[in-house]
Amino acid sequence: MKFWSKQNMILSMIVMITMLVSLLIVVIPQVFGFTMAVVANDYMEPTYAEGTLLVVKKASEDLLIVGDEVTYYTDQGKQMQTRRIVAIEEDQSLIYTIGDNNQILEQNGIHPSQLIGRPIFGVPYIGYMINHKMILFIKCLYVLFAFYVLIATIFVTLHHIKTGSLKMTISY
Repeated sequence: MKFWSKQNMILSMIVMITMLVSLLIVVIPQVFGFTMAVVANDYMEPTYAEGTLLVVKKASEDLLIVGDEVTYYTDQGKQMQTRRIVAIEEDQSLIYTIGDNNQILEQNGIHPSQLIGRPIFGVPYIGYMINHKMILFIKCLYVLFAFYVLIATIFVTLHHIKTGSLKMTISY
């Protein structure tokens, strides 16, 4: 019996550590208003290498200035890019950007509706493991896990009530 309890304890610890790590990487930043973005190419090197996981804080287009780094949606919201601002139209209807490692201005200006925000910091190479689909997958796992815990708690509680074994015990 002790073998099974040790095995269950180890498995529980592995699951708990995995959930905590994914919680720190994916869920907590979004709760505090941050967005995770992955640098998909080398256009922003040496500032951000390809595969860098960026933590992006929402920023108003009113507060942006030339020289700021911005992360924004492209391809109708399917992808994110991070570039440096080189020009802003006077009415702030378009923002023009360029990559640090690229000498060509981006083809289209950024509309304020595409803007995500400014990168606060980046973690190199983590982006290779975490992409948009992985983040969505982890969120789904959390929802399924929470649902599982809720259902399991209800069934165990009902079983204890039915069998009359629900007693308050305190052990030291």
